[in-house]
Amino acid sequence: MSMSAKTKISPFVNSKWIWPDWPAWDLANSYALFRKTFSLDRVPARAPLFITADQSYRLYVNGCFVSRGPARGFQAHWPYDEVDIARYLVTGRNVIAVRAHNPGRSNFQYLTQGFAGLLVTAKWGAFKLASDESWKCLRQESVSHDTVQESLQLFNQEHVDLRLDPPGWFQPDFDDASWGKPSARVWDAAPWFSLEERGTALLAEREVKPVALLGAGAGISADGYRQTRDVVTLRYREDRTHRPAKQGFEPLEVPATDEGRFRSYLFDFGKTVVGNMSFEIEGAQGGEIIDTHYTETVDMATLTADLKIPTHCRVAFGGRLICRAGVNAHTFYHHEGFRYLVVTVRDSRTSLKIGLHLNWTGYPLERKGGFESSDGDLEKIWETCAWTQQCCSLDAYVDTPWREQAQWWGDARVQAWNTFHLNGDARLFRRGIAQIGSQTTPDHVTYGHAPTMAHECILPDFTLIWMLTIWDYYWQTGSTEALATHHEAVQKAFDYFRKMTDKRSGLAVYDDRYWLFLDWTNLFKDGAPTVYNLWLLIALEKLAQMYRVMRRTKDAAPLEAWAKKLRVSLGRLIDKDGLLRDGIDRKGKIVSETSIHSQTLALLAGLKGLNAKAAFERILLPFIRGESQPKALPSAYWVTYVFSILEDNGYAAEMLPFIKKYWLPMAAHGTTWENYQPRRGEESFSHAWSAHPLFHLVRTVGGIEQSAPAWKEIIFRPVFHGEQGRATVPTPQGSITSEWKREGNRLAVKLQLPKGVKARVELPGIKTRVIAKSGKWTCAV
Repeated sequence: MSMSAKTKISPFVNSKWIWPDWPAWDLANSYALFRKTFSLDRVPARAPLFITADQSYRLYVNGCFVSRGPARGFQAHWPYDEVDIARYLVTGRNVIAVRAHNPGRSNFQYLTQGFAGLLVTAKWGAFKLASDESWKCLRQESVSHDTVQESLQLFNQEHVDLRLDPPGWFQPDFDDASWGKPSARVWDAAPWFSLEERGTALLAEREVKPVALLGAGAGISADGYRQTRDVVTLRYREDRTHRPAKQGFEPLEVPATDEGRFRSYLFDFGKTVVGNMSFEIEGAQGGEIIDTHYTETVDMATLTADLKIPTHCRVAFGGRLICRAGVNAHTFYHHEGFRYLVVTVRDSRTSLKIGLHLNWTGYPLERKGGFESSDGDLEKIWETCAWTQQCCSLDAYVDTPWREQAQWWGDARVQAWNTFHLNGDARLFRRGIAQIGSQTTPDHVTYGHAPTMAHECILPDFTLIWMLTIWDYYWQTGSTEALATHHEAVQKAFDYFRKMTDKRSGLAVYDDRYWLFLDWTNLFKDGAPTVYNLWLLIALEKLAQMYRVMRRTKDAAPLEAWAKKLRVSLGRLIDKDGLLRDGIDRKGKIVSETSIHSQTLALLAGLKGLNAKAAFERILLPFIRGESQPKALPSAYWVTYVFSILEDNGYAAEMLPFIKKYWLPMAAHGTTWENYQPRRGEESFSHAWSAHPLFHLVRTVGGIEQSAPAWKEIIFRPVFHGEQGRATVPTPQGSITSEWKREGNRLAVKLQLPKGVKARVELPGIKTRVIAKSGKWTCAV
């Protein structure tokens, strides 16, 4: 590659990847510290710093924490960040300091290529800065390499001995004369052959304090507590109960424990939070141990965090710091999702004062949308959904900030819908579409999440969901760019489904090498499942429609022909009552079940021959009213599709009691759950795949429903639940706001439209009309 070509594609052409010693040596749970001192004659108005690391970094400038990154990605096109550090700079001497991490193994958000590195560059006028051999570095041996993973999906626990750590290493006056020189490799050396802009916003940061100290406890430390690899399992071998606490905690005053004993403190942050903890400790003599344990739930009777040790996913969220003599300060590296924090102090010979706070982090989801109702329960649910979406929006959409932090793509589809109604930012979604399309099997099935080492998490139905999210991106933005970019990957994925189509039935069959998810429920999934094939049908028709918009008839026509045949094949599964059966088993027999899932997707697809009246009256409405308990109960995730078809067919009001019944307990906790009644310590209490009432309430009580790409047309048909309602949706055309209020026997209704948006108004008592003029429209009903 020529130097001129390099200059065009990257700002890093004069920079080098740096790391202490050799970048492929002893990487297991490794941390490294870097410093660069430089001088400025003047501070620029804007000072963009380009930075990345494999796997991650935390950036400090002149002693101030600035940002963390990069976003998750693949080394073949590794992401970098642009950070404006102007406000941290001074005239004269400046110091950039970085703490970087490489896990030395793959997990559910990172694929190792066996190399670690930090890469930095900047150019402000005549001033230039580049990572190279002139930087100072130190391998952080104060952090143990040998700790347990915090879960099957995530990084290792951080156990740091501050007696071995250089205090104040990131401060500008720190003496780094004894630090070494890094090894260095050119910026586009393997495995980082190409670099790409992050393409999403940097994470927001702020300090958050606990809202309460719930309890205090004490006991004898379990055998082996000093050498443990796992501070959480250790804690389960000890007395974990707490008595109600009466003391303050700013700072927390901890009496001496004596050797071999501990004192324990249970903190509540009031709702799920995401971030990494900072501790400041005064009075240490050296050797005192402070352990942390992060959980989502507690037993309020005994004030015990998670009654039994979690076995699902081997969840063990915690860390350890060992104090040096005097004043100690440490910020743990990885962000955790939790509500409750247990701080355990061991081996203190004198009293300690401990200050603690959370460095909260999340994607900057400024609230541009909103929802109000005279029904306070619905407002609480909406707020809970909005906060859950915030918790699950990090460098990517994640299923939960607690157990996995994985970019599960079925979840991400729901989260994008939430985001479009809350904030309107489509960048996380677009980046995720690219990442899912970047990791496939040899036969072009996408992984359920990416980047990932989870070869057991290859979901062909999520490949179809991935295709539909390309449609969703077009529907939200009006842009067909995602399909144009991923055309080849889409076509190869469709080739897989062609190969898996049974010639006799015309239906795609389950490939038992992979995991056919469909939903967390007792749904027919063997042979040729109906739900699987309905997703295929919808994907075929949506992408064919996009190809038509793109004037790519040759790409659209084969998909349309295939969809037409698939409709006929699915139609053969409709029984004498007009209900759709759940599939064909391996022996060629049509199964007897007629699930909610099959009827819902058949209604969404407009399957010919389906008795819609029977589907609603015999299957969907009895479920939503609580009159029946189906064998295949739609999960708290999948029920969003049931809600959508109810909204589209005049049954929106039927949803509201159901939402209140199942989501009010979630609202009391503060975030929405993985399922209606999750198992403590095993299933997540912070799962945004169930936060969809956020947009369903806007569509029902608010009455605002999109009906054309880029929100150029809407349907306005509010459900007049309660005394009043109001909703705002931030769209690419501008904000749409609806408002209604009961005034005696009349309803005052208002609709505010931005320029270029048409509204089809469907209100009881007035003739349906189309509003094509921007501004405020009002009427009385």
